[in-house]
Amino acid sequence: MNLLTYAALGLSTGGAYALVALGLVAAYRGTGVINFAQGALGMFGAYVFWKLFAQAGFPVGFAMVIGIVVSAVIGIVFFALTGKRLAKAPAITRILITIGLMLVLEAVVRIVWTNHQQTVTSFLVSGGFDLVGVRVQSIGLLLAGVAVVATIALHLLFTCTAFGHITTALRDTDLGAQSIGLNPRLWGSLAWGLSGALAAISAILVAPITQLSPTALTTLLVPALGAALAAKFSNFPAALAVGLGAGVLEGLCTGLINAQVARAVPHVIALAVLVVAARTDMARGTREVATVFHVGSGRIRPLPLSAGFVVVLVLIFTATGTVVDALSLTAIFGLVALGIVVSIGFTGQVNALPLGIAGVSMIVFGALSDSGYGMLTAAAGAVGAAALCAIVLSVLFVRARVYEVTIGALAVASILQTVVFAVDYFFNGRDGWTVGDTHLFGIDVGNIGNPRGFAVLTWAVLMIAAIAVANARRSASGRYILAVRQDERLPAALGIVAARAKFTGLLISSLLWGLAGALFAVQRGFIAKGDIRLEGFDYSDSLALIAFVILAGSGYLVGAVLAGAFAPGGLMASLLSFAPDINDWLSLFFAANMIWVLATEPDGVVGQFLRGRTLLARRWPAAGTVLHGGRDEVRPPVQGSTSKGETGVAARSA
Repeated sequence: MNLLTYAALGLSTGGAYALVALGLVAAYRGTGVINFAQGALGMFGAYVFWKLFAQAGFPVGFAMVIGIVVSAVIGIVFFALTGKRLAKAPAITRILITIGLMLVLEAVVRIVWTNHQQTVTSFLVSGGFDLVGVRVQSIGLLLAGVAVVATIALHLLFTCTAFGHITTALRDTDLGAQSIGLNPRLWGSLAWGLSGALAAISAILVAPITQLSPTALTTLLVPALGAALAAKFSNFPAALAVGLGAGVLEGLCTGLINAQVARAVPHVIALAVLVVAARTDMARGTREVATVFHVGSGRIRPLPLSAGFVVVLVLIFTATGTVVDALSLTAIFGLVALGIVVSIGFTGQVNALPLGIAGVSMIVFGALSDSGYGMLTAAAGAVGAAALCAIVLSVLFVRARVYEVTIGALAVASILQTVVFAVDYFFNGRDGWTVGDTHLFGIDVGNIGNPRGFAVLTWAVLMIAAIAVANARRSASGRYILAVRQDERLPAALGIVAARAKFTGLLISSLLWGLAGALFAVQRGFIAKGDIRLEGFDYSDSLALIAFVILAGSGYLVGAVLAGAFAPGGLMASLLSFAPDINDWLSLFFAANMIWVLATEPDGVVGQFLRGRTLLARRWPAAGTVLHGGRDEVRPPVQGSTSKGETGVAARSA
């Protein structure tokens, strides 16, 4: 097979990337919102189509129309319900709300249909033909042709019709459009409906190649985001060219290297686009942008903290083995969630790499431990690997806008899944890594030999890490981080370097994820390729954990512990395990509530509790004194406060 044949093979995936990218550009040009649920919208429509066609026996044309209409309706209804909030929300809230839609759709598919991959046979075209000595697949030519036709139609729609002119105007000035009698929700909903229809078309046509699973088709999102970013979310022909080019280059790498490496090529292209296009977001902090999340003061109340730790110790030494294992996982996931609090709540960045970095650290710990190094040395190596990840990622992230950080994190997470977590080399071939010495100061704290001792270790690490993060929050470095999370103009005028603050937040969160990875390794005792690929280390699982943190309270340390309890294998998830598919139901619950919380109460459960406590203290001072107890772990959020006040504090401390 010659290289041109391999390039022709890439037309199928390239056409799919281009169609998803066109939908992203259409949604952004119509509403100013980047739809991170674009791949999930297509996946849902593809499932509807396949169930109608393959199982219910409906004609292929009818089933395709219904699948496309369902995705379009979901897009229309979603924007109609959330468009008002999206129009006034900061970039991070827009990102998280659309990610919430993605998680909802994935959870619904897992619950209603299946969590396993399904084979899709060719239903429109099959086989191929020879053209000047090059073998061209019919499905590839079909996808590329549909992408070209869609590009021409969208370009004409947005440049030559009233729909295009109105939606573009609404994106630029929502309030001005309302003043002349235009309904931004209506026109924006139509743009999202068009975006959903394009996503469904691409997902349905490419299903025989990628197959059907809740997450397989969402992998089209990252290359499509790279193509849309290269097109500046406005140029349809540019999105088409980059999407098709990414697919063709992927096909060429399949012939030149191998299919495993080739699958990472579109994600590498997305990163390359990000490096070229990224720049510091100096537009944040304008008057129209509301406060992102309120953040706790970082003051620790020793008595409640000690009492809580004692309660955990009692549970560890009196509960059954299953509960002890759940407590251990609660603490480990709480450590990951603590890093998410730093990343989202403190820094204002949506990083989809928490479990990815934890997975890398787990592999490093296993390799060092299997080679005969002690537990402390292996843990230091794992944390060092996480710090190295932070340094490398800082090249991409510290100069990037908020949405560019999310795109870059998704691309890096996808690369980890394809060229690290799926390659035998990083797992000692087929033998895997066996965790050896698990003694700490002469005491065995391994989960295999001493599960209760390991549980104590995990909670001790979590408590120490929480105290360290609280101290960092109160320090000058913590105030630097908070100063630039929303407004980069004023801090720059006061001499605060945004890149330094972002790097500090990224480093702290990565170190926490590295610690969690080391604990994951000790908890498992053996690390194999199949385990890390199948047991929750991809970006979908990281995004699900982010949803848990958002609902609990992304600006508060207590929110991390609550999120850890509801994570897969955590204490609350284990107590609710009597229900079938409980993790899928929890994912659906938390994702749906994340959308609701971001639209109504961004501070989550902890923020609501603190606000209620403050109101109670004002009405009944005596009760408030008892509840406050002198010092707070977190400060009650003050309505109307902005990060500009934090900027002033940071400037004075500097």
